[in-house]
Amino acid sequence: MLKRLIVLTIIVIALFSCAKKSTEWNQKNVLQLEWAVPLVGNPLDLDAYESRVYVSEDQGGLSVINLNNFSRQWLTEIVSSDGDTITLVKVRRVSVDGDLKRVFFNETDGSDLIMVVDSTNPDSLVVVDRVTGATQDISSMMFQKINDPGSQFTYEGLFTAGRRANYGKFGTHIAGLPPYFAITMPIENPSTCRGAFMTSQHIYTAIEQRGMMIYNRSGAIVGSVDLPGEAQKVKVVGNYAYVACRQSGLQIVDVSNPANPVRVGSYDTTGYATNLDVWNNYAIVSSGGGGVYLFDVTNPANPVLLDNITSCGYANNVMFHNGKALVLGRDRGLLIYNIVP
Repeated sequence: MLKRLIVLTIIVIALFSCAKKSTEWNQKNVLQLEWAVPLVGNPLDLDAYESRVYVSEDQGGLSVINLNNFSRQWLTEIVSSDGDTITLVKVRRVSVDGDLKRVFFNETDGSDLIMVVDSTNPDSLVVVDRVTGATQDISSMMFQKINDPGSQFTYEGLFTAGRRANYGKFGTHIAGLPPYFAITMPIENPSTCRGAFMTSQHIYTAIEQRGMMIYNRSGAIVGSVDLPGEAQKVKVVGNYAYVACRQSGLQIVDVSNPANPVRVGSYDTTGYATNLDVWNNYAIVSSGGGGVYLFDVTNPANPVLLDNITSCGYANNVMFHNGKALVLGRDRGLLIYNIVP
């Protein structure tokens, strides 16, 4: 009788255990892998426009992936407009502005610089300009078109190096002369600045153990907020700033009053949260050895975990593009996921 009772107990426990695992799996199957593109180097950064994804691969150079057929153009050399051939040695950061047909990438070998590339023909990239000065050890950068018809400048850039967030503009001194870049506003932060993001009114900086700071477009500090962990990257959508905070995962800050930003939501991911992106009501976080986390942030004060995948390996970076999630896996390359609610 006792043996029969023990056997029945084991069967019941096994059935309940199986049911629980099955339920958890069904709830976490939102990210579904569509394609994987192997890469050569350590993919650190990515940006995309239309059907092209541009990936900086550190010692692997620069890759351009066509999402229409998943083909890869691998660049270890690139030509300049004056006919020179430039060898790519260590490409760490990349930013794209499709409206201007420009790709910006940070070459860190020798004298660090930002190369400006004409991507009018995406199959034949040409370096047309270079940005030097204050470009050592860039940890993040973004460039975008200036929507001001009366301005002598055509596009603006924001990149972080050391404690600084450097803001500058591209333009021409005299019509017909080559473009130039002028750093018009170096912002000195109180700690190492790992990431920065600009809106039409403000510049937001992620400064490791000092959290996040907010500046106006003249470089004057407006507000700040302490955050747990070490702030790495920030993106602002509407009234909320989303921050990847290394040891403390995703942190969400209400910035509707920039003078008094308030942390309202968070989710502590496994591994080190280093990058993130936000689109519609989704937020996605790359968390190193913890893989990738996808959240529903319809209510920013209560981010809801939709999926966590570790099959991507060590996750370096993430972004949303054309309704898909793009993931850079250190050992698996570019992974393209469909989002299936």
